[in-house]
Amino acid sequence: MKLTRSFSSLVATFFVLMAIVLGCSSSGADCVGTVTYEGKTFEGKDKTAEQAKLNACNHYCREADPQYDAMYRIWLDSPKGKAAGSPSKQEAIFKDKDLLTYVTETCAKKCASTMNPQAQCK
Repeated sequence: MKLTRSFSSLVATFFVLMAIVLGCSSSGADCVGTVTYEGKTFEGKDKTAEQAKLNACNHYCREADPQYDAMYRIWLDSPKGKAAGSPSKQEAIFKDKDLLTYVTETCAKKCASTMNPQAQCK
């Protein structure tokens, strides 16, 4: 039973990650979302303006969010981070559920509500 739940969680995480990766890199996307932090602009693409903005926030969270950076550094020094081979900040969300949840839910939603992301659609 526990193995089935773990497998289901892994499959769900895989689909969330694929949505993020495809949403951020989709060449057929009609909308480009942007968010600016400390003079640097982060982009995300998608077919809808709202998801493009959220993808831009995901990009910001992985690259520049101070809390994610702190969580990532603590995780890197942990046995889990070392066992994962000390991946980059980008790859770490694929290795740790808590980092993924922070980036895609906590940080991205906070960014979307407080950092005024913009989107332009064709």
